[in-house]
Amino acid sequence: MKMDLLKIKDQALSFMKPAKVEILKWYRGEYQVDLKSDASPVTIADRNAEEILRKKISKHFPEHGIIGEEFGNHNADAEWVWTIDPVDGTRSFIQGLPLFASLMSLLHKGEPVLGIIELPALKETAWAVKGKGAFLNGKPLKVSRQKKLQGAFIAVADEYCFRQQKQTFLLNKLSKEAGIVRTYPDAFGHLMAIRGSVDVMVDPLAKIWDYAPCKILAQEAGGKFANFSGNRASIEEGTAIVGNASIVKEVRKLFTEGKPK
Repeated sequence: MKMDLLKIKDQALSFMKPAKVEILKWYRGEYQVDLKSDASPVTIADRNAEEILRKKISKHFPEHGIIGEEFGNHNADAEWVWTIDPVDGTRSFIQGLPLFASLMSLLHKGEPVLGIIELPALKETAWAVKGKGAFLNGKPLKVSRQKKLQGAFIAVADEYCFRQQKQTFLLNKLSKEAGIVRTYPDAFGHLMAIRGSVDVMVDPLAKIWDYAPCKILAQEAGGKFANFSGNRASIEEGTAIVGNASIVKEVRKLFTEGKPK
């Protein structure tokens, strides 16, 4: 089945408008924070926004599957599947920090062909469509041109993520080798690598709905999406290095050399 992905991208962006209004309604407001089974926080903003997006997708694309962070999978082995993370960076959202994102992607046979990363509080919307480039607020996105890890500006996930995955050795090596290492967690860090503000984002722990939009955006911005090891560049494997290809390669080398035997 032939799909006009640019047209679908416009539809997806229109779906995200009411979800964004809902999220910003609660931002820096009063609401209850609940803990999920994995002890990560969730709010009414996450749930309401995902419900809005699911309803829109089901109405316009009834035969498509959906994989969402808050309400699980629907028809997840369909040829076309949407991934949704309505508030990525819930901790930032709860703290009133503007670094949270809304994420959406469309997978074809398991690979992302369309991705959206929106930063609602910062009024930034990035999208990519396979073969059509990546854009942020209408301007083309390009990863950085930095060639060497030495002197590079690296974004990383929270330190506890490295600790939890027993990968603090990588964080320590990065701090030694790179020019500067800063914590810009979640999709915010990935988008900063995709737009070339930082050279790469190094993320030891996330899910398919986090990585699917990052992968297509990175590729369309002339960069690379890779796992810490192996050659699959899988959005389901749980680790990612995103951004400038030369530095992605150097970080992977650090990981392989430094992995405790």
